[in-house]
Amino acid sequence: MKKFVFKQEPLYEFRKLLEELSQVEFAAALKRLDEEESKLSFLKGVYRKTSEEADGLKEKGAPVSDIRMYHDYLTTLKRHIAAQEGALKELREFFEKKRNELLEASRNKKVLETMKEKSYNDYIMHIEKLEQKITDDMVTSRFKRSGRDEV
Repeated sequence: MKKFVFKQEPLYEFRKLLEELSQVEFAAALKRLDEEESKLSFLKGVYRKTSEEADGLKEKGAPVSDIRMYHDYLTTLKRHIAAQEGALKELREFFEKKRNELLEASRNKKVLETMKEKSYNDYIMHIEKLEQKITDDMVTSRFKRSGRDEV
């Protein structure tokens, strides 16, 4: 008997490869998103700490030049935080794009997997029918040879 061959196997392998590549890209995007969120969290922590220090200097009656220096630094931190939030927004959009690409690649591969399974099941049914036919032919042949065929 001939071996099972899925005619769309090259396409299935290609789609499987595309899915794997999408998974790698998705993982990289997720890692980068986590890193950028950590940076934002760090910047906000620095801003909070520096703001508390500046408030402490004001309460102690520190020189205006020191307070001004803290204020300038806090203003710069605000700009960095705003820039980081903008970068995160773009990165989240990129992440969603990669997620959608992965879902699409998985769906495409799943369609071919389903086709392959159906094709294999059809092959198995065909083989079973052939085996049954061979068995029936053998039984009929034996019956005829034994001389019991008296119709």
